[in-house]
Amino acid sequence: MQSFSVMAPVLLALVLATAGAVQGRAATGLEQAESLAEQGDVAGALAAYERVVQARPEWGEAHTRLGGMQLLKQHYAAAVRSFQQAISLGDPGARPFIGMGMAYLHMGQYGPARAAFGEAKMRGLAHSPDIDRLLLWLDDRASATASEQQ
Repeated sequence: MQSFSVMAPVLLALVLATAGAVQGRAATGLEQAESLAEQGDVAGALAAYERVVQARPEWGEAHTRLGGMQLLKQHYAAAVRSFQQAISLGDPGARPFIGMGMAYLHMGQYGPARAAFGEAKMRGLAHSPDIDRLLLWLDDRASATASEQQ
């Protein structure tokens, strides 16, 4: 079975993908954050996304993008909070669930990771081979852990 790190780049790219045009003042900050991210300035992009979230705390998509940068900086607990906020604000897609699942994986919390990936599948990624492989890997981990405890 492959490790989850083999599949992580594909899923992380999906989390970080932009989701259409943004209107208003937040667009400038968002464009700056995306530009910094594309240049590889993760710290700068993280700070820019934080400013966007401060300016538009009700915008779920901004929280999803902030969570993606927090994942890249390995701020996993903060990423989970950002993805949870995005979900509570109504970001309807699979991306915040994928990001949350990735953060939980890195924190070794396999049950919540499995739940997040399962929700991502129900939200439009029903035929995602990468998520299917991760779910199988998580099932193998759960079986191994159960065997070790007996």
